[in-house]
Amino acid sequence: MIFPIVYSLLAGLIAHTGFFIHGEWHLKSRNIVSVHFILGAVAYWLLDSLSDSSHGSGYQLAVVSICYLTSLFTSMTIYRLFFHAIVSFPGPKLAAVTKLWHVFHITDSRNFMFMDKIYQEYGKFVRTGPNEITIFHPDAIQLLDGWNNGNTKDTWYDIMQPRSSAIFTRDEIDHRERRKPWVQSLATKNMDLLRPRLANLTHTLSECISKYDGEPIVVNDVMTWFSFDAMWEVLFGQDFKLMETRGGHPIIRHRDNSFALLGPVYVADWLAHIGFEFLPFYGRVRDWFRLVTFCDEHMKICMDEKEKSDKHNLASWFIDEYLGLEGKWDLKARQRLLSGTAVSAVLAGSDTTRASLIVSWWYLCKYPEHADKIRSELDGVDVTDANILARLPHLNGVINETLRLVPPALTGAGRMTGPSGLLIDDVLIPPNTRVTAPKYTIHRLEAAFQYPDDFIPERWYSRPELVRDKQAFAPFSVGNRQCVGKGLAYIELRMVTATLVKHYNVRFAPGYDPESMWRQMRDQVTAQPGPLLCIFESREKLASC
Repeated sequence: MIFPIVYSLLAGLIAHTGFFIHGEWHLKSRNIVSVHFILGAVAYWLLDSLSDSSHGSGYQLAVVSICYLTSLFTSMTIYRLFFHAIVSFPGPKLAAVTKLWHVFHITDSRNFMFMDKIYQEYGKFVRTGPNEITIFHPDAIQLLDGWNNGNTKDTWYDIMQPRSSAIFTRDEIDHRERRKPWVQSLATKNMDLLRPRLANLTHTLSECISKYDGEPIVVNDVMTWFSFDAMWEVLFGQDFKLMETRGGHPIIRHRDNSFALLGPVYVADWLAHIGFEFLPFYGRVRDWFRLVTFCDEHMKICMDEKEKSDKHNLASWFIDEYLGLEGKWDLKARQRLLSGTAVSAVLAGSDTTRASLIVSWWYLCKYPEHADKIRSELDGVDVTDANILARLPHLNGVINETLRLVPPALTGAGRMTGPSGLLIDDVLIPPNTRVTAPKYTIHRLEAAFQYPDDFIPERWYSRPELVRDKQAFAPFSVGNRQCVGKGLAYIELRMVTATLVKHYNVRFAPGYDPESMWRQMRDQVTAQPGPLLCIFESREKLASC
């Protein structure tokens, strides 16, 4: 049996050096499994036909398979540890061997804290994967996403394949083209149409809170309902009425479970593709597909009713794009674009402001003097006037400081360096290397912010000396990859914060442990704060007593 063993060892070496070391394989899991299954069947037939060993063919196939896999993974390990282009960068040795090491350490979905620990131990530039460098530097976000950068999106942005969208495409030209309907739909004149509707939803949120009549409120719930209702209004021109019904719709569960699925594996996105291919029946994977189906169904309804509706919404722009590509793209490609765009809008739109709305109230309960300062700014101010709210220094200071300490994406996805690599702080990262820049840690670097872990809203207007490097602050990214919904997000944050501060005194609920929000915060593509329980007391009722 010596020859089959030798051949299998050679096959493993060739598989690595001749195939897997080249290109990307994250979208080819089905092909990889199919080819290996066929080769295994051929090997079994050959062993059964040609071998005169006393051992059965099944036993021999097992030995050959083990030898093949041992050779394959040994070759990978040796190459990654000793010959890879980034071997000189510091970092955990097992991280250089496999991303499964990283996944193992963040099964609790707290990658933002794990990355912060990595920074404390290894410094500014850390090898956190076989072909990955994580950068903890104030300039990192600008260099990765700023104008005229030479980087491209990494494999994470293939997560919705075969669907695509402006967000989930890796082709830079396609990204620019697909981004246009988003930008146009959220242009200033269209935002003027959306502001009154957002003001109405903010009023509905205040009424929803008033119905608790001073009883403890799970702030996470009401802010989830508001952010989803707001997203649905902007996207489809419809009120989803979660605030009126107090949730209860399965779409929230599907979305939350989808984020929970991606939380531990988005650092190794090939695991998600394996799940999509081979485990569609698994609970959280099934919820992902149910979410996609739900978005597709509502986009179809919107398409059928497009001519009947006179309300401005993003979906109408996406449908116009779909119709405008007729004759240029085939039907299936256009359907996949429309589907991917709908899912992207639901995921991004329903979660961009949610975490910030929750965390801001944690800070306003912890430091009520900041609520008092906002309240004094609001004296005589129309809280539905977004233009006036944009000029209130302390209100915006609180919002920006919240976004700094807990950005919507705590760590964020990665980029691939271009043909010239990436030069930062006299350190050259080689071409075609995945690079990441965790915003949670970068927003708290002492090189960028004085007293970086402290909540000091004044640093954004009256104490600018506390901001040492403003370009480190990028909660919505920068350049042509900046979130197109940034302006909309700020309007929501300002209206909600101003309205609730004006009408309510807020404090932590009795018996609530404030640190539980931080202990249970999860990094699941977007920030998912732990539970926050508060008492909202009506200022009007208190004044009448």
